[in-house]
Amino acid sequence: MGNYWERLDAYEEEGLEELKRQTGQRRAKRTKQVKKDKRRSHKKVSSTDPESGYMKRPGKPSGFYYLSHQTTDPDHGIITAVTVTPGDVHDSRPYLEQLEYVHKSVVPLQAAAADSAYDFPLAHRALEELGIDFFVVPQPAHDRTKAELKRDAFTYNEQRDVYLCPNGKELRRKRLYRSGSGLFWEYWAEKKDCGSCPLRQKCLNETDKAGTRKLQDSYFKTVVQEHFSRRWEPDYREALKQRQIWCEGTFAAQKWGHNLTRLLRRGLEAAEDHCLLSAAALNLKRMIKHSV
Repeated sequence: MGNYWERLDAYEEEGLEELKRQTGQRRAKRTKQVKKDKRRSHKKVSSTDPESGYMKRPGKPSGFYYLSHQTTDPDHGIITAVTVTPGDVHDSRPYLEQLEYVHKSVVPLQAAAADSAYDFPLAHRALEELGIDFFVVPQPAHDRTKAELKRDAFTYNEQRDVYLCPNGKELRRKRLYRSGSGLFWEYWAEKKDCGSCPLRQKCLNETDKAGTRKLQDSYFKTVVQEHFSRRWEPDYREALKQRQIWCEGTFAAQKWGHNLTRLLRRGLEAAEDHCLLSAAALNLKRMIKHSV
């Protein structure tokens, strides 16, 4: 299925064709690519290890780091795959490629569980197509709209695929928007409706150049809703519990006894060697334990 960006390319083309069937029009095929491997800290580069990345996340120490992304078997705690990235690369970038590798080259997967860092819409769709159940901690919703009227003031009509604003006007699907974080359907109100609306001051910002209210829905919204509709079921909660025991426990064991806290050499290749050796040491211990 390719990596994160190739998947987005394929789904974007699928969405544009769907939009063409609905409206009779479609945007020209993308010639300028969305910036790939989006690094958030171009201005902060380590003078001693430029390949590391400056990490700044809530609840995490700030500084130049590498991140070890691991897939762990919940039966015996065996680490089945390791990917290392600079500290400022988002967790979503290596996730799908790593799971697909495990699924096709190591052991067929029936289910995958992950924390909220891996709750991105593309993962829900891609894992469903692989036939893998996905159990993930939902990311908290953040409405960053500066207008007084937030998204929850609008009502979605599923049969007509439109949103209704507080003044009763429709927002219709108009285009497919792509950013580094995914694909989104955009629903636009009519400019004439917004121009004469008594709620205009509460609904639009003065800096809004389009002069009309817009809402975004993930292109993968349907499958995301299907997955999260199960989040209170016993098997969903048990999967997240097992993830916390094995994944968090495995990282803790590596940091405590297998030198995963600090690198001894510089560079991404050295970081990969370090993390692979740490995982191999722990795997050997666990294999011996379960073989006697």
